[in-house]
Amino acid sequence: MRSVPRFKLGVNRWSYPSSVKLEDALRHAARTGFDLFEPAVEEDDLRLLGRDEFDRRWKGLGELASSLGIGIETVATGLFWRYNPLVDSNAGVVRRIVEAEARAANILGAKVILVVPGLAVPEMGYDEQLEKLKRVWRALAPIAREYGVRIGVENVWNRLLAGPLEMKWFLEDLEPEVFGAYFDVGNVLPHSMPEHWIRLLKGRIVAVHVKDFYIPPTLDGLRFGVPLTGSINWPGVRRALEDAGYSGPITAEVPPYPGDPYKAAEDTLTALRKIFG
Repeated sequence: MRSVPRFKLGVNRWSYPSSVKLEDALRHAARTGFDLFEPAVEEDDLRLLGRDEFDRRWKGLGELASSLGIGIETVATGLFWRYNPLVDSNAGVVRRIVEAEARAANILGAKVILVVPGLAVPEMGYDEQLEKLKRVWRALAPIAREYGVRIGVENVWNRLLAGPLEMKWFLEDLEPEVFGAYFDVGNVLPHSMPEHWIRLLKGRIVAVHVKDFYIPPTLDGLRFGVPLTGSINWPGVRRALEDAGYSGPITAEVPPYPGDPYKAAEDTLTALRKIFG
């Protein structure tokens, strides 16, 4: 009889508005009943990197999580949207972002860091950009090895790696001990199906982000949302993850409601328990 993995359910820091402090988001996630919380490295962390204050900040967050009984297995960042790894002038900052993520993860005991591989630029050919990105990330692999973390390459709306075959091809040229896919279920709609991605990336998925995506009949009003409020085939997603043998974190990255900073996270846990419980 095939064993079915018990998924750990988490929530990302971005599921709370920026007005909610990181520590308060962590407390709410624990109180709500999430197994995991995913913090994010910010611009301030780059300024603190290499100073004792950086280590104290992340050690303090880890101690708070431990006291609340909630785990931290992944670390994210949105900084690659600001500092495109394809742009040579950003090379130094990109390296610092990866080091900040990896060091924070190491302090917290997390094993995966999320990266946006790059943002398409019009002045370079498509194939040229992908080859360059492989060189960029190969050069950053020693940082991940030093801190004992894996780099999760996320599929995002960056006009690169838009299909599962492209992502599979991209990862095949990067060492599997360091690189894997940080698969975002909601980001693949409307141009592809998450079930196809999961099956093709079997064995290379190191973490999963979940949110829904609603596709109206007229394509007017496309939007992300809480799972079970959109167009994703959630039973199919669960079956694909189980068939792929995935048993890592399932982390919600949902937009917070305008009228309440916490309710979207609460509704999300209810939905995730129904889908994956």
